[in-house]
This record gives sequence, structure tokens and C-alpha cells, in this order.
Amino acid sequence: MNNSTKAKYDAAKRMLLGKIDPEEVSLMMGLPLDEVLKLKEEVAPENRDAKVLKDQDNFDFNIGDILVDNYVEDEHADDNY
Repeated sequence: MNNSTKAKYDAAKRMLLGKIDPEEVSLMMGLPLDEVLKLKEEVAPENRDAKVLKDQDNFDFNIGDILVDNYVEDEHADDNY
């Protein structure tokens, strides 16, 4: 696979991630529809992972504070740092 063909496949994956129909991706990129459908299956797990993590924040993963709000009025807010 040369670089231009690889670029077509990479662009097709990005289009599928952008929720463009496989038929349209096939038409625009000049790839066979069955290849585009295989690419869609490869991309699907990434979409599922994004849906699982969509409503999570750093406290759900128990990694503590990441960002500190500088506008907090609490005088003891910075005692732990």
C-alpha cells in the first residue's frame, strides 16, 4: 500500500468517525464499499469507548483534583498544595 492509498484509508476512517455514511465515503474516496464497511467496523470500538466515557470526570476515576479554581472564596482551599 503506497502513501496515497494509505491516506485515502485514513481519511475514510476520519469521515466514518464524523458519522458520514459509508456509501458517501466510498463515493468520495474512490474505495470499494465492502472495504469502507470493514473500516467502519474497525472504527466502531473507538465510538463505543467515547460513549462510555462521555459523562465521566476526574472524580469518577479517583485521580483527585486536576484543575484548581482560582476564584474559590475558601481560605483553606490551598492548604493541601
